[in-house]
Amino acid sequence: MQPDLAAPRTTAPPSTRGLPYVGALPRLLVDRLDYLISARAELGDVYKLDLGITHVIALNHPRHAQHVLRDNARNYRKGGALWDNIRELIGNGLPTSEGDLWLRQRRMIQPEFHRDRLAAMCDLMVQAIDDGMASFRAAAAAGRPVDGEREFPHLAMKVIVNTVFGTGIAPEEADDVAQAFRYANDYMLLGAAFRALPRWVPAPGRRRFERSVKRIDEHVLRFIERNRSQRGKGGALLAILLNMVDAETGERMTDQQLRDETVTMFLAGYETTAVTLAWTLHFLIENPDVLRELEAEVDAALGDRRPSFADLPRLPLALAVLQEALRIYPPAYWIPRTAIDDDEIDGFHIPAGTTVGVMSYVLHRHPDFWESPDRFDPGRFTPERSRGRPPLAFLPFGTGQRQCVGKEFALMEGQLILARLLQQYRVSGVPGRTTRLRVATALRTSGGVWMNLAPRRSG
Repeated sequence: MQPDLAAPRTTAPPSTRGLPYVGALPRLLVDRLDYLISARAELGDVYKLDLGITHVIALNHPRHAQHVLRDNARNYRKGGALWDNIRELIGNGLPTSEGDLWLRQRRMIQPEFHRDRLAAMCDLMVQAIDDGMASFRAAAAAGRPVDGEREFPHLAMKVIVNTVFGTGIAPEEADDVAQAFRYANDYMLLGAAFRALPRWVPAPGRRRFERSVKRIDEHVLRFIERNRSQRGKGGALLAILLNMVDAETGERMTDQQLRDETVTMFLAGYETTAVTLAWTLHFLIENPDVLRELEAEVDAALGDRRPSFADLPRLPLALAVLQEALRIYPPAYWIPRTAIDDDEIDGFHIPAGTTVGVMSYVLHRHPDFWESPDRFDPGRFTPERSRGRPPLAFLPFGTGQRQCVGKEFALMEGQLILARLLQQYRVSGVPGRTTRLRVATALRTSGGVWMNLAPRRSG
């Protein structure tokens, strides 16, 4: 069912059906993201997702992403309960800030993620990967299986600490900050739901969320002071932020801005990478032919030597498997915005104050752009098969001016981790182990991503 593009401006989108007061929420809780797929098939690319206490206009086509996130982005802000909750964690970092503050911070930070800076960070990242794989080496030596769901967060933590903070981190400190980040991130959706209720209604988990944010602040502020005592020396991102001056105003970041941007980088570089790697290895284990092909690519490109920034173009399959994992389970599986003024999308009226959501999870499975969308097929991202597909049919990092500045950093980190893992080990699955989807603020694995590691070479 497709909308009539000539429909009058007063036309409201079709709505999901449900129960009084709760709308379609019970179906969404039971069917989870499959419900969004079936709702689009029944109602079309634009529909109202009725959740009882609130509703969202679901947008499921690349032209909607183009309109909301690019062409008319000024009319769509990061407002509403979910963004208010996110701000409690990351403050006014790049993903949440607006207006002049966002423009100033973006102007200062974006150049640090350009090609030359990424090349300078590559060796630092590879060393952190090698150091962080100690648990993989111990498990392989003992003949024990490894759970990627548990180990990739530790590895990503090591990489992000070294590249952002330029310093080591004790294992107990890493575990503490990781647990705090995970709980705070998972609480986002629950916290947003409670914001729609009267303030006198108890909010389970709220105090733990506040304690988690406080622990994160304590760790991050300690890292900042450690770098400040060294006068911001070194090539890590935090040292660069400490010395950064806005070319137009001559101002440096305040302590609060440093904190907000540092927490933002930490969360993006740690959480997204760990989740994506877990799903990538799950899909590779489920598709051993692709795994062997990737192993051959790594051997041909690198042999026994450590990868460098110049090697990344020689690892196209490594990039494609990451992209395909991001397509199937994008960490940001929807992109919410709030309309400032009245608007119109596909002939449907969008009143001011309405929350709209570009549904990345559904868009990544839209039958007009993806053949057999539930199948893991990295070949989709070859130039030949990508030809003619709208670029915004795939947007795991957002798009437009608000696209994640760390996109290339995250993909580089993923390629390097895959390369170092497959250089040293032949990976296979563990019989009887099942990986499931866990829907939280991000789309995580559940039940573990279990791997047997057979040593290949010393690396």
